[in-house]
Amino acid sequence: MRPEFPGLWKVVESRRLLWLMGLTFALIVTFQYIELPNTISSLFSSTKLPFSRNSSSLTRDSQHHKSNLAPAMAPSYPQKNASLVDDSGGGGDDEEVEVDKIFDNNGNATAPTVSPSQVKENATAPTVSPSQVKENATAPAVLPSQVKENATSPAASAKPPAALPLVKENATATAPVASAKSPASLPIPNPSPVKDNATSHVEDKNSTKTDVPGVSPVVRFVPDVKKYSKTPDSRVMSISEMSKQLRRNRITHNRLAKKPKWVTKPDLELLQAKYEIENAPIDDKDPLLYAPLYRNVSTFKRSYELMEKMLKVYVYKEGDKPIMHSPILRGIYASEGWFMKLIESNNNKFVTKDASKAHLFYLPFSSRMLEVTLYVQDSHSHRNLVQYLKDYIDFISVKYPFWNRTSGADHFLAACHDWAPSETRNHFAKSIRALCNSDVKEGFVFGKDTSLPETFVRDPKKPLSNIGGKSASQRPTLAFFAGKPDHGYLRPILLSYWGNNKDPDLKIFGKLPRTKGNKNYLQFMKTSKYCICAKGFEVNSPRVVEAIFYDCVPVIISDNFVPPFFEVLNWESFALFVAEKDIPNLKKILMSVSERRYRQMQMRVKRVQKHFLWHVQPEKYDMFHMILHSVWFNRVFQISV
Repeated sequence: MRPEFPGLWKVVESRRLLWLMGLTFALIVTFQYIELPNTISSLFSSTKLPFSRNSSSLTRDSQHHKSNLAPAMAPSYPQKNASLVDDSGGGGDDEEVEVDKIFDNNGNATAPTVSPSQVKENATAPTVSPSQVKENATAPAVLPSQVKENATSPAASAKPPAALPLVKENATATAPVASAKSPASLPIPNPSPVKDNATSHVEDKNSTKTDVPGVSPVVRFVPDVKKYSKTPDSRVMSISEMSKQLRRNRITHNRLAKKPKWVTKPDLELLQAKYEIENAPIDDKDPLLYAPLYRNVSTFKRSYELMEKMLKVYVYKEGDKPIMHSPILRGIYASEGWFMKLIESNNNKFVTKDASKAHLFYLPFSSRMLEVTLYVQDSHSHRNLVQYLKDYIDFISVKYPFWNRTSGADHFLAACHDWAPSETRNHFAKSIRALCNSDVKEGFVFGKDTSLPETFVRDPKKPLSNIGGKSASQRPTLAFFAGKPDHGYLRPILLSYWGNNKDPDLKIFGKLPRTKGNKNYLQFMKTSKYCICAKGFEVNSPRVVEAIFYDCVPVIISDNFVPPFFEVLNWESFALFVAEKDIPNLKKILMSVSERRYRQMQMRVKRVQKHFLWHVQPEKYDMFHMILHSVWFNRVFQISV
């Protein structure tokens, strides 16, 4: 080989290597040019923003009760505030009237607005709020505006001393700020702004007059949503399945229930009551109890009689106001307040001062005041609220032997705020929880927990004002609904199918205008055959009780909602349950009910009404006694010695 060949060979190899490197680089650039935009788009698309929830953080992030705004931290309340009452205005249904308002620095009410991006046209799936994302589950897509901050952001912790005085945070605040309840305005064609208590309303000029006499023209909020393929949670438990689960849980509990550390006389009395209830003689002739309304009228009657005869409740005196012993008697959280007020009244025959004689122990805290007092605005964490309740339980368990004897199984609470299920799920796992937000998917336990009716009380001095409605023959409207359309995923679906006067028989509106005495809303309730009770952010709604209040047959559209007093009432005898997926068939379902069947249901609504009424002085079978009975009934069937 000639001497120059090795050098020539090296040149050829170098050029080949450079050529291969250039070709590789060109291929990479070409691939990135084609694929990279799609990759970036998929990673940063606003419709695919991932959302995670840490179960230990107990957050219901960026969700207040039926509101997208978090309440501000309120300063501590003075000790003299012994009879705290929510003095906010009334009129309307749960969200239609702002029970709690958010104020600016000048004390003026302000209202947030909703971005048009929150309601999408031809969406393949409704938007899911963070509160609807279940723990340990794959989260549906959420809008960036709905995720304000990191879901696991740290929160201030509650550190009450042994005597449990009020936990003070942000003590330098100069004025209390309540939770946000302001409605949001949704864009619709041809808006003309109308002022209404700091809320911007939009009047639809195409609206037609209603056929209800004496009702002024309505304001309609109809989001521009035309089609939804599915709802966020396809796992639905029907009413019949709930009944089966209730029976199964009672059998399972009797077999697996942990026995108390020692047996007391009240335990033996409960065992005797259980035997008598299970072997109650047939008695369906009581004029005050209409048998078809109940699962078993004889069982209910005997249980109620034994409750009146023997039940004793010990109410803990510990705990400082305003979280403890502070009833709110007005607004959508009134149920927990009225129950607290009535059971702590001096003339309550069920209360005993001798804890050794008690069958039940009441934990007198207000879930609403817990949120108002301790929640730190924009913290998106409930950990300090949960810690406060844990410290309270730790305190009474050290001072008294009763909690530790049964691990809290003979203790109960009544809580109406949306956050109550998550706040009480762990530390009150064995206790009986009376919850307004009675959601199967939020840990409601059949046979132990009970559904607390959510009642909207406008005037605490006259809780029964405007009760009743027209007879069955004087109800020209087939069905009625009015509610803020931006509350949850369900209402936009309902309004997209039936709102904007799409069908003259169905009066499906957004928020009605405020009128003196709430005339529009009440008149529609009183003159409609069916009242649509569509869920908002949570499964519960005061419309269920309002419908009964005004002799209107409830149509409950809220999957996995456990209706009040489920242990004893046969809800399917006087109410209709429509699955969320069946909203497109709503009219067909209503029209399939015969006139005879409708009149029967409406008559039963009027008969069951006595169980859903608050009285300043409790009366037999009224709301107070029914709540107490549900707690008593569940405890009787849990007893094991």
